[in-house]
Amino acid sequence: MTIQPDLFDPFALGSDPFPEFARRRTEGGASWGKPPYPEVGVALYVFSHALVSEALKHPFLLQAPPGTYQEVRQKISANPALDLLTRSMLLSDPPRHMHLRRPLAGSLTFSAGKGLFNQLMPKASELTRAAAGKPWFDAIRDIGLPLSFSGLEQILGIDIDDPWLIGSDAQRMAKALDIRTGNVDNDANEACRRLEAWASQAIEGGGVRPNGISAQMLAEVEAGRWRRDDAIANIVFLLFAGQATVVDTFGNALAALAEAPDQLSLLEGGTVGWSAAAEELLRFCAPVHFAGARIAAQDLEIGGATIAAGQAVVPVLASANRDVSVFPAGDRLDLRSGVSSALAFGTGLHACLGQHVARAELAVLLEALFTEASGWRLDIPNVVRRDSVLFYGLETAPMIRAAGLPAI
Repeated sequence: MTIQPDLFDPFALGSDPFPEFARRRTEGGASWGKPPYPEVGVALYVFSHALVSEALKHPFLLQAPPGTYQEVRQKISANPALDLLTRSMLLSDPPRHMHLRRPLAGSLTFSAGKGLFNQLMPKASELTRAAAGKPWFDAIRDIGLPLSFSGLEQILGIDIDDPWLIGSDAQRMAKALDIRTGNVDNDANEACRRLEAWASQAIEGGGVRPNGISAQMLAEVEAGRWRRDDAIANIVFLLFAGQATVVDTFGNALAALAEAPDQLSLLEGGTVGWSAAAEELLRFCAPVHFAGARIAAQDLEIGGATIAAGQAVVPVLASANRDVSVFPAGDRLDLRSGVSSALAFGTGLHACLGQHVARAELAVLLEALFTEASGWRLDIPNVVRRDSVLFYGLETAPMIRAAGLPAI
């Protein structure tokens, strides 16, 4: 195995990683880099659309292949948050992955996403009008997060009384998945315990309604096809996955539009439809920069590099989504591009189950904000970006009235 000296360092990218992603694409599209977590050695990071697609679909690049890597998985699973996530569909390999995914897939179709758009639009308008009645508001806290949890309530079939608390714990737990140099943050483990307790209480207290996918999970448990822990793990997984993708993309979209006033005018002027805008913003504002590390089940080659069994490959989704060989706009936002943002949600076996729902929710948020709060602008100097390598989003998105806009 020959490893190039110019190791890619995901921890040194700063707030604008895209120039480095572009450089790596032009230099072959694959680079050896620092470990995505300390339990594994150097990893091959892939940056081009073609190589990211290949890695995500490769039958021998798995979450936890049998063999020596199982020792690593056992060490990782000593953390409560990662132990729970390894029981979810996110970190499961075939055939278990499809065993968990198949019963839920029929509830998260394109038509389900379209129906959710119509259901959530009144709520989004109400949230935005209330926010716009204040001197200033935070688009994440006042609109994005509560709207995403309204969608989750309908999808899961569980009432979420305190979305800000659940959302905060979901973000803390997500740190367990982040690219890291040390141990999993204890805050992530404690947040995981609280979310598990919340889900368990909802199940035991009769809080699961018969019209959501949580009820479908419990039906699998009653039929003996799932364990109770499987249901809890996947409910908790969806609590963070179901809001992080939408909320982070929404915040990124506000920042991107603030920096591209010509594109913002297309949106506010009605030149571009909300769904078309959401598609391009998902490409340009990818909320998850790195797919989870895939481990080689046997020796293989990818991007001209030889990967030994047990080594990691890390697909860089945000880079693939700006590859000009597929997306002509590349590092430029173009709301009229009409090109699919497929890799924003991955591809292959682990393609995001809720991608149609996420598209619908983002389109709802855009329409509500730019119709009910027309003329408001992101207060760029006071934006706070999330402290994460893997997840790219805004922690706060303060909005202020544009000059000359009268108070409501």
